[in-house]
Amino acid sequence: MKKSVKAVIAVFVVLIVLAVGFLLVWQLDVFGIFKEYKIKPEINLQGSTEITLEGGTPFEEPGFSATLGDEDATDLVEVDYKSIDITKTGTYELIYTLTNKKGTNKTEAVRLIEVVDTTAPTITLKGGKTVKVKIGEAYKDAGATAADKVDGDLSKNIQIQNNVDTSKKGKYTVKYTVADAAGNKASAQRDVIVFKQSSGEVVYLTFDDGPSYNTIKILDLLKQYDCHATFFIVGQNIPGNEAILKRMADEGHTLAVHTYTHDYAEIYRSEAAFWADNQKTRDLIKKVTGVEPVFMRFPGGGSNTISANYSSGIMSTLTGQCKDHGYEYFDWNISSGDANADGLPAKQLYDNIMAGIHENYETPIVLMHDTGAKDTTVTAVAKVLKVGLSEGYAFEAIDETVSPIHHAVNN
Repeated sequence: MKKSVKAVIAVFVVLIVLAVGFLLVWQLDVFGIFKEYKIKPEINLQGSTEITLEGGTPFEEPGFSATLGDEDATDLVEVDYKSIDITKTGTYELIYTLTNKKGTNKTEAVRLIEVVDTTAPTITLKGGKTVKVKIGEAYKDAGATAADKVDGDLSKNIQIQNNVDTSKKGKYTVKYTVADAAGNKASAQRDVIVFKQSSGEVVYLTFDDGPSYNTIKILDLLKQYDCHATFFIVGQNIPGNEAILKRMADEGHTLAVHTYTHDYAEIYRSEAAFWADNQKTRDLIKKVTGVEPVFMRFPGGGSNTISANYSSGIMSTLTGQCKDHGYEYFDWNISSGDANADGLPAKQLYDNIMAGIHENYETPIVLMHDTGAKDTTVTAVAKVLKVGLSEGYAFEAIDETVSPIHHAVNN
């Protein structure tokens, strides 16, 4: 054999011996020389590896841990949170990476993050939710803005439906709608109340504590003179008188709530007791007529002091809670006097009412009662309507266009 071939073989044998020796040393690593090179990183993801994330919502890490051999290596894990774009829907890979200290071994763990958009945009009205405009004046809508967690500013996409007619008194609704790229829709509305400043030209007759057979007589008079009124109804008087309530609604009168029991000790013992009692009447009126009342009157009025016998300061609280319960409350600025006693002379009641009307209140609201004991009230109403109309007054029911009359609260 030639020397050159022998030399090659020798070299080859030496290389093999060295490689085998290195592998034995690497595997056995008796002295731990290669320990740090051989360590395999491990990453343990906590929670689900597939997460659905609502667009625009920051990702909250469920947690993870990592080790390098026996050592905690959690702080050494690299996570590319910037790979998740919460402003765009789609599926993202969130990769967790850990390499051993010598850079010879690396491991990865992956979470799949699906960013979805199921949340509707938010519409914010500019200006008030309720706007009042005098009849004949121009209405200029203040507009609205819209924002979406994913799509950002959508104000330019808002569709506005505006049917306000300031030539006619009434309550109008301006509707705002918008949709985001995912098809989620949002809506908002503004109530525009077109009102006529009464200046004593319009009178609002109101009747408490009914219905009764006297209510029928009053309805007959109102129909005869083509006038309307407001009835603050006591719920416990409804059973057996459902037809009267239906007639009120059918003939265009306003049905309002005056509690169920009218029992001061019961209704004014607590806030919860009052609203529970009140709600019974509201529900019953709606059941009978299909109309859900939005007006109410406190027994004794907002200024009553008798409530202090049962709960100190309750009227201050209750009057402040009306709007939260969907009500506007009305007191009065003209009293017929029929609350003082039954059977008072009709002339006395008539004189009280007309004197108040002639004082030219901006919004004359007359307090009367229509229980079975108020026969003289019916007689007074007949004359008030006849004379009032001849003097140029109109008699209308309270609606959203009427500015509420509130007494000073004394408890």
